[in-house]
Amino acid sequence: MSDRNEGVLVLGAGGFVGSGIVATLAQQGYRVSAFARSHAGRTSANVTAIRGSIEDTALLHEAVSQSTTIVYAASLSTPGTSANDPALEVIGNLLPIARVLECASAFRERHFIYLSSGGTVYGDGADKAIESTPLRPRSYYGAGKVAAESLIHACAETTDWRATILRPTNVYGPGQATARAFAVVPTLFERALDGQPFLVWGDGGSVRDYCYLGDVARAVQAAMVAPPERGCAIYNVASGFTASVTALIRACEQASGRAIAVEFRDPRGVDVRHVAPDASAIASALGWTAEVSLADGLGHTWRWIHERRSAETNS
Repeated sequence: MSDRNEGVLVLGAGGFVGSGIVATLAQQGYRVSAFARSHAGRTSANVTAIRGSIEDTALLHEAVSQSTTIVYAASLSTPGTSANDPALEVIGNLLPIARVLECASAFRERHFIYLSSGGTVYGDGADKAIESTPLRPRSYYGAGKVAAESLIHACAETTDWRATILRPTNVYGPGQATARAFAVVPTLFERALDGQPFLVWGDGGSVRDYCYLGDVARAVQAAMVAPPERGCAIYNVASGFTASVTALIRACEQASGRAIAVEFRDPRGVDVRHVAPDASAIASALGWTAEVSLADGLGHTWRWIHERRSAETNS
């Protein structure tokens, strides 16, 4: 069981998901080391910001030495950015994970929590997928996640490190940027503000499970409280709140009170028709279920985006 007085190292703390995890753990009283390339996102009195690269072995070892739990939320790619560049997954994502796992030879009995992807690892089998469903990713991004999971599993089998792999679905919420052309919810709200058309690849019938950032952060905390006795545990982190692309557009229109123009394009080969993994395992083992509905989560996100845009306009 995780002790709030013991250190928690969050790698990728400057990103959307990582910063949300840091904020939640800090609010719960954990002593957090927020490791990021540029900045550590949200900070508080019990958060220590560490700026640097995982490739900096001395810096990484110092951080790991002071932490009993390591949360890996770092990622340098999206399904789009690595679509024509599989090497990006190897160099940008797998190599840094391997560097962290190398620390198992120097520091004993750590709990490694990895944020994988319930939206990409299962491929066409993602509808109602359970953790033992065969992994058949349709993107290099998903393949990279599968490879990372294999490395982590091997580490947990050959060292005294324990590991928990969390597979969240489409994560959204306040703080998510649209710059990497991957975040559908903030992109829809940006289109609500600027009037430009939102591009829909295919007929708009693809269904996704959407999980609010705060719920994902709570899943990380639940995993910290109940680590596996040994080896590696794997859990889907899905909210049960699903929507097709067209239904999500309507929900974002309702949340924002604005119309969103739509432009349809030919479907893409990497897109899966239905992504809604089963989250009964994490509910049974860790007592986690999503608390924030899609309608409420979209409302929170819209208010954050609208307030931020208003502040930028008035500054």
